[in-house]
Amino acid sequence: MKHGSALPTRTIIRRVLIAVITATALSTLVILVTHRSGEETGPSSGTDSKATFSLDKMRHTASRQGVDEWSVEADTVHLYSTENRAEFIELTARYFEKSGNITVMTADKGSLNTQTRNMTVTGNVVVTRGALTIKSDALSYAKAAHTITSKTPVAISDGISNLFGDTLFLDLTVGRLELDGNVKGTLREESKGNIDETLPR
Repeated sequence: MKHGSALPTRTIIRRVLIAVITATALSTLVILVTHRSGEETGPSSGTDSKATFSLDKMRHTASRQGVDEWSVEADTVHLYSTENRAEFIELTARYFEKSGNITVMTADKGSLNTQTRNMTVTGNVVVTRGALTIKSDALSYAKAAHTITSKTPVAISDGISNLFGDTLFLDLTVGRLELDGNVKGTLREESKGNIDETLPR
């Protein structure tokens, strides 16, 4: 039997996902406020003539008392003010915990509604925190409902146990994480009991 760290609880998975998506949303709002105030935020990419504003090689880091809390990077960001929308290309978001753990999310694309703060990331979505890895082709965050969903296959692994499902539903309010549709995988003794609510609906 393999040995190693146990699969983090659904509470950890919940915090991992909400941290990186919130960081990305907040970063976009900072860019919007800065741009509207007339400050220079970076070079215009000129790659999308319909965008109100575009940035190449965008990076934003939020710190408190000299300590980094989160950062967001993107090859390109297009802001569409009239549509309350921001589009990210080659997105990387990092959330720095006080414990020293770092959560990282990467995706080919991201789309944020700057009014509702709903966000969807698509294409090779990977979220990592230590040994925990969550992979999918798409994840969507709904701020009002306070949920994260995926209608594409999801894989969750900690290097010991592996779980797979066709869809994912995560209620951030009550902390319920569900995999549905062709749920399968291996749950080893070292991880048992930590994902007891990750069950088909």
